[in-house]
Amino acid sequence: MERKPRTRRRSIVDIFDLVNSSQQEDFRIVTKSGNTTVKLANNPSSKKFFYPNIFISVVELESAWICLIFLTCFLLSWFTFALLYFVVAEANGDFVPTDGETIPCVEDVHNFLEMFQFSMETQTTIGYGTRYVTDECPTAIILVVIQSILGVLILTAITGVILFKFQSPKRRAHTVLFSKFACVYEEDDVYFIEIQILNMQRSQLIDPKVAALCIMNREDGSGKCRLDMEFNPCHESSRLFFRPKVFRHLIDKSSPFWDFNRKDFLKGDYEIIVVVEGVDEFTDSFVHARTSYLPSEVKWSRHFKQMTAARKGNIFKLNFNDFTRTKRSYDMTDDSASVASRRSSVEKNDDNEIQMSEFVNGDTYQYQ
Repeated sequence: MERKPRTRRRSIVDIFDLVNSSQQEDFRIVTKSGNTTVKLANNPSSKKFFYPNIFISVVELESAWICLIFLTCFLLSWFTFALLYFVVAEANGDFVPTDGETIPCVEDVHNFLEMFQFSMETQTTIGYGTRYVTDECPTAIILVVIQSILGVLILTAITGVILFKFQSPKRRAHTVLFSKFACVYEEDDVYFIEIQILNMQRSQLIDPKVAALCIMNREDGSGKCRLDMEFNPCHESSRLFFRPKVFRHLIDKSSPFWDFNRKDFLKGDYEIIVVVEGVDEFTDSFVHARTSYLPSEVKWSRHFKQMTAARKGNIFKLNFNDFTRTKRSYDMTDDSASVASRRSSVEKNDDNEIQMSEFVNGDTYQYQ
């Protein structure tokens, strides 16, 4: 009986080969998650920008670095004041055995570890128990006052940083979902680019506004240029974000895509950056979300389907599967918006000439 050859088990080398052989994502200035890939080269010393605005600079750090910074601040302040208390107590002779008549600067402290615990209790205001500062050492009393004020400042700073960190517009931006594709479609001989945006959180966005810009190469080959785009809601504007909204850009003479046909849209060198801004109704905090679309993420002659809603009792449920679905516009050609506009103008002029000719000849046809 012929034995089948044994198959080799997949190893970690195969996984790395799979990752290396995978096709890399096309270069973009703004990633789909909203992060930018632009970095400054040969920039001045970062100290000139970090220290004058140290609070915002700390807020922009990663959460792990923020925890490490404030943990270091607390431990360093406790240790520093414990050392100062220990020096004052040593100078007063608190650690020298006596007959009990000498009053120490800090009561019930016999070594540096207990002094460190006293320093922590002073700064965190969880004391005092058996350890306290007596009135025999004015220097120790002054240190207690200074440490109490410094402790309040450190606690206020860390509270403010954590509050700003959790209320950052980028954190709320993760609950704002953009459509994976942008669609180009025609309606009454007018071209549009449309995207769909969905608020995934129950708290609504009040007065959402969408802005966009296009980054593309100049025609003279001198580099990239930035062109502003205007996106308006497809239906009647609402100050709330109860359901998915479709925003569209009118391709007219002021649009950067006025002369783009189907091939230019699908094979061009451009990037559409979309930004949505609003205010959260619960926290009243500012929300800022963004994404981008490359030519491979633009669909020609398609537009988004409306998400179906099913009522169950007093609740309306939206089918999330409809968020990514599009339908085809069969009447749309492969021409650009400029060509379609000229063709429409010629057809209207021809119709007007026919109507005028029939009117002059006395025909009784009625045109709607």
